[in-house]
Amino acid sequence: MSKLNFAIIALGTLFLIGCGQKLPEDMPKLYPTLITITQEGKPVVDANVKLMKKDELTYKWLAGGRTDELGVCKVKTQGKYDGAPAGDFSVVVYKTVVNESATRKSTPTPSDPAEAAEWSRKVAEEEASRDVIDTKYKKIQTTDLTISIQEGKNEKSFDVGPEVDIEFVPTAK
Repeated sequence: MSKLNFAIIALGTLFLIGCGQKLPEDMPKLYPTLITITQEGKPVVDANVKLMKKDELTYKWLAGGRTDELGVCKVKTQGKYDGAPAGDFSVVVYKTVVNESATRKSTPTPSDPAEAAEWSRKVAEEEASRDVIDTKYKKIQTTDLTISIQEGKNEKSFDVGPEVDIEFVPTAK
């Protein structure tokens, strides 16, 4: 390896090491936080997890994430900064799944407008979204899950009970 190649690699490595994520000036100190979500002891994959300040619904530093294949959510603040600020939080958890449409997979969209409308209605019905975690955990007003983030590493596990099958109905604006 030439001296020039070695110098380029060394400088590149130093650049990457020295370029840690710069936090916003007013952001509080963040602490590593892992939250595990299970249903009857089994990991919940792809659940959304949000930490909500109990005393301030308009809290500026949103923290949360999504669970991995082990049901573990590595909490990030503002979606990109590792960890969560210190404090007491309600934990909101939800997972909405969309059914796959057999009609969409097996039948092309008809060219006739009336048939296409019927096809679309059937596909929409088959692809209805549904919640698979009890909806009481979906809102800050009803969840009973809490976590207290403190200095140092934080880990907490929650079991959200058996899987449910509740049709998801979007709220009107």
